[in-house]
Amino acid sequence: MAQIEVVTYLPAKVGVCRVCDLADAFRIQLREEAWDVDLSALMQALEEVDALVRFTSPFSLRGLYLMIRHGTGRLPLVIVRGRLVHAGPVGEPKELAKKIREALSDTGG
Repeated sequence: MAQIEVVTYLPAKVGVCRVCDLADAFRIQLREEAWDVDLSALMQALEEVDALVRFTSPFSLRGLYLMIRHGTGRLPLVIVRGRLVHAGPVGEPKELAKKIREALSDTGG
């Protein structure tokens, strides 16, 4: 089971129909970027931590549940062992990594 769960938009390309699949065969790009999200700071923070990470879409039932449970819609949400560690854009990756490490080492007692 993942100790860290991140609720965020993941970069994805979407197409309207099967024509996009055919166009891909001819290297014609018809798909559009679904979101313009910069995940570089988040990914840099997660690389500094040695733990399993589960990514959850905010549009899934679980993602909606987690946003309601933690009372925020600011993304990304970084949840460690069921506790909200960070919500909103990541400013400094090293600070987020430090918060995650502290939450992972916290025994809860």
